[in-house]
Amino acid sequence: MFLLSAISYLREGVMKFFTKAILCASLIFSGVGFAGDYVAYSVDEKGNKRPMPENVDNLNAEDTINIVWGNYKGNKVRVAVLKVENESKKSSYSVIGHNGIINVENIEKGVAVDGIEAILTDSMLHTGRFRMVERQEVDETIKEQDFGASGRVSKPSAAKIGKILGAEYLIKAVITEYDPNFKGSTLDIGGIIGLLAGGSKKASKVSSAGFKRKTNNGLVAMNFRIIDATTSEVLYSKQVKSICSASGYSIGGGLAGNRGALGGLYSSYAKTPIGQALIGAINKGIFEIVKQVGTARVQGEVIKVAGNKVYVNLGSGTVKKGDSMTLVALGEDLIDPKTGLSLGAEEEEIGRIRVTKVRDKFSIAKAIDADLSEAGNGDRVLLDGKVDSLKFGKPWKSSSSSDMDGGQEAPDVMGDDSDMI
Repeated sequence: MFLLSAISYLREGVMKFFTKAILCASLIFSGVGFAGDYVAYSVDEKGNKRPMPENVDNLNAEDTINIVWGNYKGNKVRVAVLKVENESKKSSYSVIGHNGIINVENIEKGVAVDGIEAILTDSMLHTGRFRMVERQEVDETIKEQDFGASGRVSKPSAAKIGKILGAEYLIKAVITEYDPNFKGSTLDIGGIIGLLAGGSKKASKVSSAGFKRKTNNGLVAMNFRIIDATTSEVLYSKQVKSICSASGYSIGGGLAGNRGALGGLYSSYAKTPIGQALIGAINKGIFEIVKQVGTARVQGEVIKVAGNKVYVNLGSGTVKKGDSMTLVALGEDLIDPKTGLSLGAEEEEIGRIRVTKVRDKFSIAKAIDADLSEAGNGDRVLLDGKVDSLKFGKPWKSSSSSDMDGGQEAPDVMGDDSDMI
């Protein structure tokens, strides 16, 4: 009798174990419940990290000034940042000399477009989700092209950029408002013009040292655009606004950590309300860019086909040896007769290829099941594999609110009681 009871108990335990194992396996393969790190964290004046919510439009400046990006080990999208444009009432000026020396003696006298561009590029790099094209490469490639306020370029120009730089997307930032002495409302707002459906290092603690109260108001509004590097189509546009008021913080060393030559630029901006508002606006814009293309399936173009080898404009940092890609043949390019812009082309899947060698700016692949006689220059390749999902914190009110845990609670499969870390 005892033996039968023991066997029954053991059988029940084994069944429970396998039931849980099957449940865990199903969650893993369905991508539910075991998501990676959060996209980003807001760091408060005490050094506490809190996962950023999906919607950051109405967060106050102090919630977006100091952001650390979550750990990301997925594929990186290659992007190029175009020159920042200034459409505000303030005049433009330069803080970076020809010798690379940064002069930040008076950042409030106007809009330092090159400094803003440098911060934008550096901040995007620190997300760990993008492979940035060097500024010099961008300048040399597009110096004769006119990227006006519309952000549009001709089909030949865009194709040239995409092929030479290997960039999938072009990022355009425009300063629309820049006011170091703002007297209006101190609420942050954000507008959405959505046209697209839809850390290089592990997030680390940031010292709370160096937080001081300021009394002046600074306002910065920016428009961010994501442009297809092949067709010149503006895929997404986002207007953000950041206001640092008397309740804002001046952040010390934490913000400039690991920024290299730009550390002084970050520190100088972090000491003023207008600088804080600028950094907050840039962080908001990058957060929106990450939401749109930070986990997009990596794609590139065929440079040439030689025998059993396919040369692709995706290099190190984007692909690695052993990666498989889907090869897609492009048909005739369809051009809009009124605008002259590309509307795309008919596509036909040829098959799959595997990367055998990786260089800095290109890679070489061989066929798995693709008929390379059907492939040619300009055909598209899509990196195979599951695209990582984005993980956001629960909706929350700004840290300036007395209710730190306010906002509607989102479903949390991890079972966390609080988002504070």
